[in-house]
Amino acid sequence: MKFLLVEDDLDIAENIIEFMEGRGFDMDYAMSGEMALELLKDNTYDAVILDINLHGMSGFEVCSNIRKVMRLKIPVLMLTARILLDDKINGFECGADDYLTKPFDLEELLIRLKALSRRFRQCVTNAFSVADLSLDPEKGTVERSGDSIILPHVCFRILLRLMEKYPGIVSKEELEYDIWKDQPPVSNSLKSHFYILRQLVDKPYEKQLLHSIRGRGYKIDDNHVETQGEPE
Repeated sequence: MKFLLVEDDLDIAENIIEFMEGRGFDMDYAMSGEMALELLKDNTYDAVILDINLHGMSGFEVCSNIRKVMRLKIPVLMLTARILLDDKINGFECGADDYLTKPFDLEELLIRLKALSRRFRQCVTNAFSVADLSLDPEKGTVERSGDSIILPHVCFRILLRLMEKYPGIVSKEELEYDIWKDQPPVSNSLKSHFYILRQLVDKPYEKQLLHSIRGRGYKIDDNHVETQGEPE
C-alpha cells in the first residue's frame, strides 16, 4: 500500500514516514497543498493523510480540489490540531472520509488508514466509465456509444490503466512497467500501441477522449482541450 502525506511540520512528517515505512508501506510526502495536487496528478495512492493548517492552500481547499476538480475518490484522512466541531463538519463537507486530531497515536493512524483503504476497495465498482466509453476488467469488454470494441491485449491494459487513473495523467514509465514490468521493449512500442488504441476508441467517434501530454504521459479525459505542440 502507498500513502501520500501532506504535512508542513517536518518533525511530525518524519515521525509518520519513519513509522509507516518501518511497517512496509510506501510513502510520498508533500509540504504544501500545491505540491500534493501535483503528486496526485501523476501517482496512485491508497489514501491521503492531509493536514489542514498548511501554508498557502489549506487542507480544506486541497480536499475540495481532490473531489470537485480532480474528481478522485481516493480516501482522505484529515490530520489536524483543530478540535472544534465546526472544523470537523467543514472537513467532511469538503470530502474528507475521516478526521484524526493531534496529538495522535501512530498505531491508531495506521488502523484508520487500513480501514479506509479496505472500505474503498470494497466499494469501488469493477467497471469503469468515462463519457460514453466503458470498460469491464473482469469481463474483458469495452464499449463506446453502445458499440462493442475488441482491443489487443496491450491496448486493453493501457486503456484500463488510464481509466483507473482518470482524470489524472499516467506517465510513460508507469505504463511500461504495468505492462512489461522490468523488461520494457527496446522500441517505442508504447507509442505505437497508444496510436492503435486511439484508432479503435477515438477515431470512429466525434469526441476525442485519449490524449498524449508532452513530457508527462497519457490520459483519458472528456474535458481536455488539446494545446499546440502536444504530440498525437
